[in-house]
Amino acid sequence: MSKSVYVIAAAAVCLAGQAQAGDTVLYGAAPDWVEEVPRPSAEGAKSPLVLFDIQQRIEGGMLTAHVDQAFVLNSPQALTQGGTTGAQWMPDKGDLTINRVAILRGEEEIDVLESGARYTVLRRESNLERRMLDGILTATMPVPGLRMGDILRVSYTVTSRDPALDGNVQATVPLLAEPVAASFARVQMSWPKGQDVRWLAGPRVEGIEEADEGGYHIVMVPLPLAKPDPMPEDAPSRFVRPPILQAGTFAGWQEVSRLFAPLYDPAGTIAPGSALEREVDAIASASNDPLVRAARATQLVQDKIGYLLNGMNGGNYVPQSPAETWDTRYGDCKAKALLLLAMLDRLGIQAEAVLVNTALSDATSDLLPIPGAFDHVFVRAEIDGMSYWLDGTSAGTRVQNIADTPPFRTVLPVRAEGAGLLALAPRVPAAPDTIVDMTVDQRAGVEVPAIVSARIQITGPIADQMSAQYKNLTPEQADDTLSSFAQSVTDEIYLAEGDMIFDAENATATVTYKGVVTSGWQNDGGRVRRTLDEFESAGLEFGPNRARAAWKDIPVEMGAPTNMRTTVRYLLPDTIDAFELTGLDDLDTTYAGRHLVRTVSRSGSELTVIEHVTSEGGELPASEIAAEKRKIAAISGSPPAIVTEAHPMRRWQYADKDKRKLLDPIEAAYSAAIARDEEDATAWLNRARFLHGTFDYRGAIADFTKAIELEPETEYYQARASAYASLNNTEAQIADYRHVFELSPSLETAAALALALGEAGQTDEAMELIDQFDTGGSDRDTVAQTRAEILAWAGRQDEGLSELQAMIARQPGRGDLVNSECWYRARFRVGLDDLMDVCNAAVERANFAAGALDSRALAWLQVGQPEKAKADAQAALALQPGLFVTRYVLAHAERALGDKGADAFIDFFGKAWPHLAKQYASYGLKH
Repeated sequence: MSKSVYVIAAAAVCLAGQAQAGDTVLYGAAPDWVEEVPRPSAEGAKSPLVLFDIQQRIEGGMLTAHVDQAFVLNSPQALTQGGTTGAQWMPDKGDLTINRVAILRGEEEIDVLESGARYTVLRRESNLERRMLDGILTATMPVPGLRMGDILRVSYTVTSRDPALDGNVQATVPLLAEPVAASFARVQMSWPKGQDVRWLAGPRVEGIEEADEGGYHIVMVPLPLAKPDPMPEDAPSRFVRPPILQAGTFAGWQEVSRLFAPLYDPAGTIAPGSALEREVDAIASASNDPLVRAARATQLVQDKIGYLLNGMNGGNYVPQSPAETWDTRYGDCKAKALLLLAMLDRLGIQAEAVLVNTALSDATSDLLPIPGAFDHVFVRAEIDGMSYWLDGTSAGTRVQNIADTPPFRTVLPVRAEGAGLLALAPRVPAAPDTIVDMTVDQRAGVEVPAIVSARIQITGPIADQMSAQYKNLTPEQADDTLSSFAQSVTDEIYLAEGDMIFDAENATATVTYKGVVTSGWQNDGGRVRRTLDEFESAGLEFGPNRARAAWKDIPVEMGAPTNMRTTVRYLLPDTIDAFELTGLDDLDTTYAGRHLVRTVSRSGSELTVIEHVTSEGGELPASEIAAEKRKIAAISGSPPAIVTEAHPMRRWQYADKDKRKLLDPIEAAYSAAIARDEEDATAWLNRARFLHGTFDYRGAIADFTKAIELEPETEYYQARASAYASLNNTEAQIADYRHVFELSPSLETAAALALALGEAGQTDEAMELIDQFDTGGSDRDTVAQTRAEILAWAGRQDEGLSELQAMIARQPGRGDLVNSECWYRARFRVGLDDLMDVCNAAVERANFAAGALDSRALAWLQVGQPEKAKADAQAALALQPGLFVTRYVLAHAERALGDKGADAFIDFFGKAWPHLAKQYASYGLKH
């Protein structure tokens, strides 16, 4: 059912119908009762709109609307856009009469129609692509002779009489409000004095004037209205709806209900022996259960009848017959509702049509009782004393979800005896409409990606919509859709495989996918922690703002009823034999209109968490907001997390070929992701970064090279250069850094190349390169540190130390720079006399304690105190267990103290990280 609201220039006017109607544009004078307004002028105009006048009259079962508007064409854009004028009407209900098209130029008024210019009727349906035949015709005319600075004034009259309204008339006009500006604007309605017409303006409409003149009662609203006060975004629609002026001859909702009753009387609408009768009888034969029958009848209307709004030839209120709907296999909400009523009637199920305003259902009681208050019709069935709301234009209705309620608050039952507005009580869906089953496999270790496998089942209308859209996608589009869906559930997942399967019988969509995600584990002192963010309770947000005095009583819109169950299994490394849970316990609580039930179970290194969240939707009173915020704060104050004191597998341990086997499933997932699109450079890059991060440098170089072939980005060359360096392939490393610098010359790329050149012994070129960027600006710290490194590789350690000390002297408060000096002295064995004073100061002032302790540990070794080196290295590893180079320093301290077991790690380090071993050997730590 379409609202009787049609756009006329800048306003939408609700029109109803006309007996002697036509599809030809008429030309003539405005009705005698139309009050002429002053000639518009551009003087003092605040906007191009200088006149906006709507005058409507209700009389003799007809609505006549006169529109008079004028625009200043004060820019090339206005001249182009305003150079064509148009108007709309419904020819089966009334006429369009053009009263005036005039160009006002100074004191001159040019009559455009007098020159013979005429409107052209556009017969193409403007909303055909949206399956809407609304019967509205549009008449347009390019206005000849317009010039910059002209005022174009257009006036026309539309009449409307709708036989379906049984002699009644209705009208609705949206009211312009600031910041819209107009020199003169108003809306006026009139009707014979004493005629039983009701009117209503709102919300927040002020300045209304009423008067009786010449035997007519007149209601006038000067425009524009004041700019509406801001409203919270989460307010129900009745608080945020735009202002309107309504009028009508209906006595109340009871009369509107009675008006529609004959239109939705199903008696005798299914012909004996017809194909439709056989369809209904087949449903009856399949089951005696009225719920099953109702579900199958609704499914038939949803699935076998296409949607097409037919608003032509009186069809905006009058539904087509069930026989016509079945034969043509299409219909709008009216046709589908009547067909479903006819089927339910034959199946012996009590049912009635109900009207609803889909956008303003909670505001319906604030509207004037007229048919135009509604834009949709569906069915209420009564089975065993319970109401079931059945919508033929929806989808996915099955017996398991037939009791679910639509997201509407107020409906008007259609009854012969009449009915008042009825509240539609929401119900939590009988079964979960979304079921998430997920496994997070972190068994390979906490410092490497996890493998996530998920199965998401969605039922009902959303599943049906997904199915309809998915069927029309190309393979590439389907893959993108799957990836987007997976990302919406599992953030930043890199997809290895997936699928979408649709079950029409049960109206379900099942999405499965598998992929890799970055490890969610983080260092927490000497422990590791993983926040469990796969659940609603992990990130609860509820922040309605009712701070303004005008908002203190506005409830919160909570949306439609929902039912969702999420199960996540966390598979932890075997090396974690004990862990604790924080903020994660069995729970049964309510908050912000939701009911949360959580269960947690543990079995060895496997943790399973199930959360079931349901909601009736609806509204939350403003008086309850504060209490609900406190509940949520209590639930989410400590984010649910897994914390372990144990020492899990560390990233550096994967350099051992036996332990590396743990990574096989992750590598397989990356390979599967590449196989999905081998021309995607990102796929190769992701695996390359994984391999590089787990010390498979040769594999990483191969993948970086493939990524570069597909997409030669500078960052890919930089990454490959780092991998080459790790294998002591200095020539290839420098070649890549040269290429990066040529493509993107900057201090950052110059420093990378200069450091590589310096370490390779090409110190003159390195120094010349970095000196180009010594401008004394904000980047001079980078220049100084790079120059110091180059000088050290050139055997000029004292000069390099002077560079660092000058840098520190400029910024004596920075502890990180003091640590840089400690680290430099210890590595290049310079300034050993007061080395420990500097390193002690670095630890005392450290922002990153583990780093400073690592530097000091090396320093202790350089001054011959391995026991203190061992203590500092152990302290650093307690804070950051993943610092494998610190573990190397620790091994050398242990060797110096006579621990022969340290040799195994030193030998392992030399084989796994040859470049680092070479560097540390230059510092004096031979392997």
